[in-house]
Amino acid sequence: MYESDNLKQMDKETFTYTIDKYKDFKILQLTDLHLGFGFISRKKDKLALNAVRKIIHKAKPDMIVLTGDSIFPFLPKAGTLNNRMQAHKLMKFMDSFAIPYTLVFGNHDCEMGSTCNKEELAEIYKTGKYCIFTEGRKELTGVGNFFINLTDSDGNVLLPLVMLDSNMYGEGGWFFSGFDRIHDDQVDWCMNKLNDLKKCNPDIKAMAFFHMPPAEFKEAYRKMKLGDKSVIYQHGSIAEKNEYFGISKFKGTFFNKAVENGVIKWMFCGHDHLNTLSLIYKGIQMTYGMSIDYLGYKDIDKSYIQRGGTLITRKSNREILVSMVPLEAVVSTRVSGMKAGKSGQ
Repeated sequence: MYESDNLKQMDKETFTYTIDKYKDFKILQLTDLHLGFGFISRKKDKLALNAVRKIIHKAKPDMIVLTGDSIFPFLPKAGTLNNRMQAHKLMKFMDSFAIPYTLVFGNHDCEMGSTCNKEELAEIYKTGKYCIFTEGRKELTGVGNFFINLTDSDGNVLLPLVMLDSNMYGEGGWFFSGFDRIHDDQVDWCMNKLNDLKKCNPDIKAMAFFHMPPAEFKEAYRKMKLGDKSVIYQHGSIAEKNEYFGISKFKGTFFNKAVENGVIKWMFCGHDHLNTLSLIYKGIQMTYGMSIDYLGYKDIDKSYIQRGGTLITRKSNREILVSMVPLEAVVSTRVSGMKAGKSGQ
């Protein structure tokens, strides 16, 4: 675990991290690294690791958040099922930057037949020299539900970072049972913690990080294309085939409860590697992080406009800026059926 005078673990689900409120604080979201660390994936892993190095060098972040599918224990693609080995190599690589980082699980970090389950991976991640991670409450669905509260030197919470496990697949199986979602017990836990923060500061605003997008992301995108002026385009595009969103077929309540609660104003996800869209809907900015993946999708190593990171800057005046950090010079802003940037502006 990261050891610093700035970091304190308050309980099994809450960290505080002290920052200088008079300086900009930069968070870099990286997602879907899909590192195989196997004999099949060596060439593509090298590309992915070099991409991460380049993006971190370009962004110069104060903290890094990995939003799932960091490792990929899928035998046909990586040549290994050993996600224990993969997790240790990921930690060694991330520690090499000497920048505090945290992470959430995706749906591929533990494939069927892989060496470790999420609880075992959590124990490994807690050993990272610069890693901030806890498995959270064992009675909650998922592993790794916790808060990192960015605070000032007086202990006042400036910006809560909510880490959530959006889980893997539905009941009764793996991939073919459909993608899962953030469960109701996680939602209730999250909103209760946010309510406690509201008691101290009624104007507190938070951001949430998880892997799979909520259904409302697709809902907002469709409304934007139909000309709904309440949906505000920020950046990026939907480049998955047939404008695909990898959302759950199971009904989730997280987005609507967050709207009702009023504290979470930014949500960051990954999962759909070719989607980079960011838009504001019902007062919440939902953002697909730019992906790293060279391994997961067929021929994705030949693609480039989606590859990069997402930089989140808390300005000294409390303004939040969200911007793309592309690996290459070109970024797609094409939204099929409309001119990007016109809706809601």
